[in-house]
Amino acid sequence: MMNKNTQRIVVGIIAVILAVIMILSLVAPAMAAEGEVAEDVIQAEEVVQEDEIVQAEETEPEIEPVMTEDAADGDVAGEAVPAQEAAVTEQTEGTDTAESAASDSASDQNANVSAAGTASEISLMASQSQVIPEGVKIGAVNVSGMNREQAEAAVNAHVEEMQNSVLTARADGQEMYIAVKDLGFTWTNQNVVSKALGLGCRGNILERYKVKKDLEANGIELPIEREFSSEAMHSFISQCAATANRLPVENDLQLNADGTLSVIDGVNGVQVDEASSYSAMVLYMNTGWRGGEPEFSLTTTTLPPQRDKEQLALVKDIIGTGDTDYNGSSDSRIQNILNGTSLVSGIVLMPGEQFSLLEHVVPFTAENGYAPAPSYAEGSIVDTYGGGICQVSTTIYLAVLQAELQVDERSCHSMMVQYIEPSKDAAISEEGGKDLKFTNNTATPIYLYGTAADGKLHFSIYGVETRPAGRTVNYISNVLSQTDVQFIFVADENLPVGTVSQSGDPHIGYEAELWKEITENGETTREWVNESSYRMTPITYTIGVQTDDAGLKANLMAAIASEQLDQVNSILIGSGFSVG
Repeated sequence: MMNKNTQRIVVGIIAVILAVIMILSLVAPAMAAEGEVAEDVIQAEEVVQEDEIVQAEETEPEIEPVMTEDAADGDVAGEAVPAQEAAVTEQTEGTDTAESAASDSASDQNANVSAAGTASEISLMASQSQVIPEGVKIGAVNVSGMNREQAEAAVNAHVEEMQNSVLTARADGQEMYIAVKDLGFTWTNQNVVSKALGLGCRGNILERYKVKKDLEANGIELPIEREFSSEAMHSFISQCAATANRLPVENDLQLNADGTLSVIDGVNGVQVDEASSYSAMVLYMNTGWRGGEPEFSLTTTTLPPQRDKEQLALVKDIIGTGDTDYNGSSDSRIQNILNGTSLVSGIVLMPGEQFSLLEHVVPFTAENGYAPAPSYAEGSIVDTYGGGICQVSTTIYLAVLQAELQVDERSCHSMMVQYIEPSKDAAISEEGGKDLKFTNNTATPIYLYGTAADGKLHFSIYGVETRPAGRTVNYISNVLSQTDVQFIFVADENLPVGTVSQSGDPHIGYEAELWKEITENGETTREWVNESSYRMTPITYTIGVQTDDAGLKANLMAAIASEQLDQVNSILIGSGFSVG
């Protein structure tokens, strides 16, 4: 009969066998498809069971009969042994048994140490010789059949290649570049080789079976997980936007040789959607890019022209004109008039849109086509770049008045100009903050066109004429007051007698206003338009009074005090000096 230990072992073995049978019954469909896998598993379980049974049998104690020495020699069993002799015999047998047990224990310990060392060496050798199953990729690297060292070398080389690559970002036919390492590229799952080595070797039988089927069907790719600098990515996207963004070219008008207008088609603009481009770039660089030189398209929005072509096609009529004469101007002043005219001719204003002349003609520099020419500054005439541009402004102002557009800002000159009546001029000055501004207050677009040739400056404003036929508009300049040119006499002790010099550009001063006179259906009405103030500038005579002749000096000083130039000249001529 079996003792209790043997019974427990047998019961455990039976339980294991039953558990295996239950598992096999659950996975029977899968095992049927893979008969060889099931057979291996069953064989493995049978080996385990046989080993456990053998181990159990080896550990079962043997029951031997107790015999005396007399019984061993053939005497009758059960014969009484003297008490003293029995005690000695028992003590001797106990000592032998203890020594034997100690010896067996030492042998077992040595065997265990030897077995442990052998297992460690076997594990190390197995780790070094283990290879990755067929059908496994890490990123774009096929690591099938590689051991750990080979796989790590291949993946490290691939990651280094990715770090040294250059990203190309495209938008609307333009290309922008940045090194991937400048985007803060880092590799975060450097334990991926260990995962590859463990495929099909870990988990329960179902998990291992699924891995095997996946490898056979399509293979398995383990990703190379990456991180990038959000700040670097945002910065690059913004740089791309600055390069790629382009405003639309608006639908436009062009004056033909026969005086008619044609509509010119515009061109779409483009704008980079920075937020959407950043999100798409993060997704592509982390999951879409598997190797090689990365290429990425930015998210863009098309910006169509805003001017309505149908409205532009309505513009056919001249609704206002302005004309001035620049004959007698210097070459540099003529250059400035021609340049300013070219900068504003051809401008289209949609309904409600405001025009600023200063915005279109600055800066007043040689690079922008201007030359130094006389202009008004602080009550005097000086040469400045752009001198003469105010005649362009004045001529446009005349056309705006005739077209009856809304004038938002206009300034008069500091001194009266010679080419236009008081209050009909329009000065501009970048330093002085003077500008000509007007708004297209009609329901349709307007087109500004200018020419300058043969001393004649002309501007026309095209639009849609909606005013009644026979309606006329006339502008009348009304001078409120006039200040004649004054003469200033200055005695100079450092100039010798006989020296007379003249300085200053004389201008009559005016206070004036402009009135709009409208005639319609035989009736005439008047509207006030503006008021202007022009400074008077005097003529200064500097007269030398340095002389040893006290009488002559006294006479000159008296004539200067009376501000009588004729008297000064008479005194000088009487003293023998020539007067030019």
